[in-house]
Amino acid sequence: MNFPFIATLTFIVGLTVLIFSLLLSTWRYRPRAGNGDQLQASAPEDFGPRLTSKRLRYVRWAFALLVAAAFGFHVYWGLFSTGPLGENTAFAHLKNTRDQRNRREAESNLRGWIFDRHRDIRLALAKYRYLNGQVIRDYPLGPAAAHLIGYSGLARGDAMLERAVAAQPVREAERSWWEKVFSLETKEDRLAVGHDLVLTIDYELQKEAAAQLQKSGKPGAVVMLNPQTGELLAIASLPSFDPDDINNDVKWQEITRDAKNRPLLNRALHEYYLPGSTFKTLTGSAAIETHQDNFSFSCQSAGWTPPGSTRPIRDDEGEAHGRLQILDAYTYSCNQYFAQLGVALERQRMGEAASRFGLRVFESGPESLNAGSFRNLWNTDNKKLSDVLAPLNSTFVAGRKMTKYDLALESIGQGYVQLTPFQMAMIAAAVANSQGLVMKPKIELDRPPVPLSQAMSPQTAARMRQLMASVVARGTARGAFAGIIGGSQITAGGKTGTAQREVPVIDPKTEKPVIIRNARGREQVKREHRIDSWFIGFAPVENPQIAFAVVVEGGGYGARTSAPIAANLLVKAKSLGLLNPPAPPSGTQAQNGGERRK
Repeated sequence: MNFPFIATLTFIVGLTVLIFSLLLSTWRYRPRAGNGDQLQASAPEDFGPRLTSKRLRYVRWAFALLVAAAFGFHVYWGLFSTGPLGENTAFAHLKNTRDQRNRREAESNLRGWIFDRHRDIRLALAKYRYLNGQVIRDYPLGPAAAHLIGYSGLARGDAMLERAVAAQPVREAERSWWEKVFSLETKEDRLAVGHDLVLTIDYELQKEAAAQLQKSGKPGAVVMLNPQTGELLAIASLPSFDPDDINNDVKWQEITRDAKNRPLLNRALHEYYLPGSTFKTLTGSAAIETHQDNFSFSCQSAGWTPPGSTRPIRDDEGEAHGRLQILDAYTYSCNQYFAQLGVALERQRMGEAASRFGLRVFESGPESLNAGSFRNLWNTDNKKLSDVLAPLNSTFVAGRKMTKYDLALESIGQGYVQLTPFQMAMIAAAVANSQGLVMKPKIELDRPPVPLSQAMSPQTAARMRQLMASVVARGTARGAFAGIIGGSQITAGGKTGTAQREVPVIDPKTEKPVIIRNARGREQVKREHRIDSWFIGFAPVENPQIAFAVVVEGGGYGARTSAPIAANLLVKAKSLGLLNPPAPPSGTQAQNGGERRK
């Protein structure tokens, strides 16, 4: 018996009868012209029956309005909040990610398994196993995939992809409406196993991405995509947690109280970073797309001061590259060149380019602070999956009140810009795409590719690939890549980034921000200087099959920390066959994606 449905139906019927009764009584006992009315009209204002009758009319209409309002709310939340006639996006997100009212029912069923792209049961990302007389949910990769796969349990509910595979009574879809409502079968009679979920993720690449971050010893994130199809190949975040610890109260408290490391935070999707010099990729594409790439600017040790400002923009350690054009400026990551280029492009062209890549463009910095999440980004029909994987909106500020100094800073990835590693991977993927498209990311293997936007023309994308290839061949990433992929016959393009920012200082004892008093005696959070390491790129140069973004918090120079991580991951990807272009369909090709690697 479907009790919630019957209860709702009963409420609606009862409410309808009540409203009809109120309207009928209002009509039956409406005022009529006659002696009684004349006598009541001639009575004084404080005459008891007259005063009581007047008050009862007010009460009656007030009660009717309250009932109508309650009915309206019920109709809205039942029909327009999460369908079928409409959707409140904020409510739908909370319901899909945090609503745990049906935990017991969901956990009484067996949810489907989660497979990687090869559908190999030995490499399942989430499955069941039998242990000590119990069937338990197992996560073979543990912390390496925890921020993607999530967890499930009666105590904490579901998170991430585990919500997308929560078991639904499959047999119910085969029954009529009346059978669903009035069926007398018990829960045990219709115990169901949910549908499996086959991902685009590669098990071994995912494992290696987490291992590479672990070697750095610092927080960070890795995102790897197929730029031609939008397939997500790996996504890792560090620090992480073990999904098996979720149902242990002591360990759960340790995880949730760790304010310094924030192990539950998916840094790839839900953390903002200053992108540093990796943002020059967007600035460069905006210039090439609008035929503004023939400028020649000077880079001096004293720096360049934007018009209307007294603060110069310098290169790291006071470097002076001399006079140069876009190819050498990008290869050697010249701040002064791209600051001048961004100012020359002006805020409108820069804002339009940012929008084409998928960033949200705002009028002011404070307005961009609460940008929310990028809804309906994913190539999927599963709303739960789309909600739990929705990244934060990356932002660019291009308002009329922006000064040239502000625009110059944004053009080199500083100032008001804030991006997620996932968005930076999408920027690299747009350059690597043969048509200059931003593809909708997809994680369900068998879905056809769908474009999100046209970031640039194919000609601009080809030119940008040349610039990024020059960075690896002879620029800031040459040393990091030469020692790792030198003999592996891997060609790659990329861009290093070094982003400086101020972050709160966390007390290791209390695990809370340190509070100090400033010169005016006011309390404020103590902050310290941090340099984040970035590297974005793609491989191979000739026919890109992987685009990526790597960020390491406090990692220093991009060429020193993030670029070697990316190079090692490309070597791994090549060994897995992921850098090879897809083979044309043939009748001899093995089922489920071809032959599995040895």
